Amino acid sequence: MSRRLRKERKIVKFEPVSVRELLTNMKTYSDLMLDLSYSALLFSDEELIEWVMELEEQVDRFGYQLLMTLSLAVRDKDDAEAAVGLFRVASSANRISDAAADIAELVHKGRPVDPLIKGVFNYVEEHLVRAKVAPESVLQCRTIDYVWEELGANVDVIALRRGTEWTVNPRADITICPGDIVFVRGSDKETSMFLEIATGGPTLPSTYSGEKPETGLARALLELKERSEFMISLAYASVTYQDSELAQEVEELEQRVDEDCDRVLKEVMSLPDVDINRKWGLVGVVFAAEEIADAAWEMAQVQLRGLPTHEIMTSVMRDAEDIVARLVVEPGSVLDGKTLDELALDDTHGIYVQSVKREGMWFHRPRGEMLLKAGDILVVDGYKRGLEELRAIMGGAQNE
Repeated sequence: MSRRLRKERKIVKFEPVSVRELLTNMKTYSDLMLDLSYSALLFSDEELIEWVMELEEQVDRFGYQLLMTLSLAVRDKDDAEAAVGLFRVASSANRISDAAADIAELVHKGRPVDPLIKGVFNYVEEHLVRAKVAPESVLQCRTIDYVWEELGANVDVIALRRGTEWTVNPRADITICPGDIVFVRGSDKETSMFLEIATGGPTLPSTYSGEKPETGLARALLELKERSEFMISLAYASVTYQDSELAQEVEELEQRVDEDCDRVLKEVMSLPDVDINRKWGLVGVVFAAEEIADAAWEMAQVQLRGLPTHEIMTSVMRDAEDIVARLVVEPGSVLDGKTLDELALDDTHGIYVQSVKREGMWFHRPRGEMLLKAGDILVVDGYKRGLEELRAIMGGAQNE
């Protein structure tokens, strides 16, 4: 789907920026864009739409810079093979950012948003909120570390906007100033606490819902959204850990998404008494989910085609704030013999178990009642700080 909100393009020229920094930025920015685009659609927020488009322009520029930098770095066939994998990952991140921009534009200029779409995006496991730091806030002239250590706010600070400048994945020692717009993610309770601290006043009740659509078209759309995002986590893990089994899982899931998209599109087009603009919005959500799934498939091809994983990829995943990791359940560890509900890793550490491998079989998006056993291999995603906490109590050396 084309976008018509883009501002005048900036001229791209070579700049001496490392591939690691560029690729880290592309991953982090595209992840943030998805969150912002969902919020823009849910709240019909024109300002968020503009910000999504700004970030998309940044991702495009990072992509050009990465292409030029890698072109200069390739000296022989080994370099060329390693560079292809990095190109693929960068291309995937770019496709994700394009899909996010498509989602955001669905609500541009007062276009009606079908209630089904709002119902889908209203269900979230974590809340993304933004807060403009008030002059009287205790956060002024404090660091992000202060938010965690002194205030005890268990939120992840994913971005900061100061004037027209973005700082994505900000360092813990960055100073927060009055007027800064801070984006954080966490539970309803924790994000509400942060909003009150940042704005200096009480907050309105959350508009997010914990109710998951169980049947019908809304359920099918939610499945497409969740599955495509889940595939991105698996794809990053397959490249980072050179895991061909995970890559194969991504390929099989991509085929399922294609089939589901066809089925959902037919259902949308056959909806009675729904005007064309509302149908177009539903179609746009389906196309975006398919594009995200295709981006995951493209990334997984790095492993399936036997291309080497460049060491930079490991650095990128280490540097990114939202990371994918693989954990092994050791005998007698805090994970052994506990259900996912009992562990509540999402509440305590902001970590989500995406897949469990047991005796050669994969269990994707496992239910809360699943009992973990020694030898299980978990693919998890979440925030670096939470993963570090979890590894510390696990004795982390044996986990990657």
